[in-house]
Amino acid sequence: MTSPHTIVVTGASRGIGLELCRQALARGDRVVATTRRASPALAALQAAHPERCLALPLDLADAGAVERVGPALAALVDRVDLLVNNAGLYSTHASRWDPAATGIASADAAEFATVLTVNAVAPVLLLRACLPLLARSSRARVLNVSSLLGAVSAHDGPGDLAYAASKAALNIMTRALAAELAPQGIIVVAITPGWVRTDMGGPQATLSAGESVAGMLRVADALRPADSGRFVDYAGLDQPW
Repeated sequence: MTSPHTIVVTGASRGIGLELCRQALARGDRVVATTRRASPALAALQAAHPERCLALPLDLADAGAVERVGPALAALVDRVDLLVNNAGLYSTHASRWDPAATGIASADAAEFATVLTVNAVAPVLLLRACLPLLARSSRARVLNVSSLLGAVSAHDGPGDLAYAASKAALNIMTRALAAELAPQGIIVVAITPGWVRTDMGGPQATLSAGESVAGMLRVADALRPADSGRFVDYAGLDQPW
């Protein structure tokens, strides 16, 4: 995929989402940055690229708002070449990876509902809202940002109940959506960004947001129809389900 392209990024106010916007803009792409709340860093990107960095308020915990976002998107852009379902919620009890705080003792229905809505339901609803715009792209693709915590075959530790369940759900829906949308030429993959130094990943993580995002964009650029339905990391390597 060569620049310039139109990219929709969720969770764009900080971390991986903000870095996705920054790197996409630097290479000449047009970005629709969705976020529940604006941030000074995102506002600075908008000021630097007023024609190409377009903000769209969107609360992914509000499924109704996600379902209704299509017309607002269509008012901003004429097509979508890449949708990055990046926004994620680890827990309503902990903002950073903490298995001890996300096990059975703290599990409750409200947390499961919120985490599953943000991490698994909203990406599907947003993809559906974007379908008319994705259909106008000559090389439409979708990156569902996932995690190895959602890999059933690799997850053998405690905690992370709601988050792991939500990412496992996102993974299986990625497979199903890839099959369903293949006739329309839309490529759908799940991707893990690695362990990244963000608010969620924490300061001990091994990757900077810049390193992770550079890899993710390279993966997106190289995707072909045969790749649809894969679960890969930021280097394009297959990951366990």
